[in-house]
Amino acid sequence: MKYQKPKGTRDIFGRELQRIEAVCSAARTFFERNGYEEIRTPTFEFAQLFDRSIGERTDIVEHEMYKFEINKKLYALRPEGTASVLRAFIENKLSLPARFFYIWSMYRREKPQKGRYREFLQIGIEILGEERPFYDAEIIDQGKRFLNLIGATDFTIEINSIGCPKCRAIYKNKLRDFLEPNFSNLCSNCQRRFERNFLRIFDCKNKMCQQIYTKAPKITDNLCAECLEHYVSVKRFLNKFGIDYTENKKLVRGLDYYTRTVVEFKQQSLGAQDTILAGGRYDLLMKELGGGDAPGTGWAMGVDRLLISMPDNQPKIERRKRFFIATIGERFINEMIKLRNLIQQNNFICLMGNPEDSIKHQLKKANRAKADYSIIYGEDEAQDKICTVKDMETGNQEKISIRDFKTFLKNTM
Repeated sequence: MKYQKPKGTRDIFGRELQRIEAVCSAARTFFERNGYEEIRTPTFEFAQLFDRSIGERTDIVEHEMYKFEINKKLYALRPEGTASVLRAFIENKLSLPARFFYIWSMYRREKPQKGRYREFLQIGIEILGEERPFYDAEIIDQGKRFLNLIGATDFTIEINSIGCPKCRAIYKNKLRDFLEPNFSNLCSNCQRRFERNFLRIFDCKNKMCQQIYTKAPKITDNLCAECLEHYVSVKRFLNKFGIDYTENKKLVRGLDYYTRTVVEFKQQSLGAQDTILAGGRYDLLMKELGGGDAPGTGWAMGVDRLLISMPDNQPKIERRKRFFIATIGERFINEMIKLRNLIQQNNFICLMGNPEDSIKHQLKKANRAKADYSIIYGEDEAQDKICTVKDMETGNQEKISIRDFKTFLKNTM
């Protein structure tokens, strides 16, 4: 029987795994320097958490979540990060304001496409307890600076405001009046979405629907005074940060909890699945999940899709020299272990050959292991208190005294 990985998943190894780890390492350093604390939550939660936060009538909850039942309790693999962060915040009675970042795998049963997997890695940030528009602009600035740091280029930033429940209720009636003469011409998806999650109709890729929506009134032009003031201030701060952005009045987010500012970073080379970072403000979610009336804002970045859009030589991966110790005879194994420990303590990679194998066989293994240097240690080396170091690229060999070996290592850095 031949086993295969499930549809929409992938095996990651070699350079691709190194690139992912480089991005994650850079994220930890960057966001800690910006005052964020890393958080980890369970991979699965009670399904009701996501039903409540994301919205029971969203595509994610209706079609894409991986759910399973045990002892009459319904669980779900997390499809996104914000709900879990807020659940952890409330349950552990943490204090405001707070900044968290996470690096987690997410799970959605979506149709696999370029850069879209059913298990995917996200880096996300959340700022809790800050309602002022400055923080909306700050997280956008942090997203831009982080992408620049890891070598991502040619992305664009789109922003919009989707208002609050007060202005959305008035806007929905206005939009309904506009669409009524053409409602039967909308696709069945949009007809269904209008009643359940009406802003999502602007996400539709159907050409007929898009033609109709081009002339439709937009939420951005129908904001209440408070939401309009907030949006104007966000743009003012973005300008002060020196960030180029485009206002996209049809930009919405697929989760019910968003209010006011929404943002997407897009990379055109990815085609239809061009969003590499997305998020916005969610001032009502904490209360919806049983916590206090606390605002929040944040975003999530898809690492898998991001790396597809970046040159293969980015982010830069630090390559450490590789050593291979080939010992002639089992009686020298203690010396081999001492050398291995010294090499690894100096932050190099070191493999050991089997001392029962011939030197020829061990050096073949050194080649296959892509070693930069092979260290040969046998009877002659033990007698003279040296080791023979072979440069695997040039074939040159030199004898290094054991006493001076640490100096040799420093010179190879």
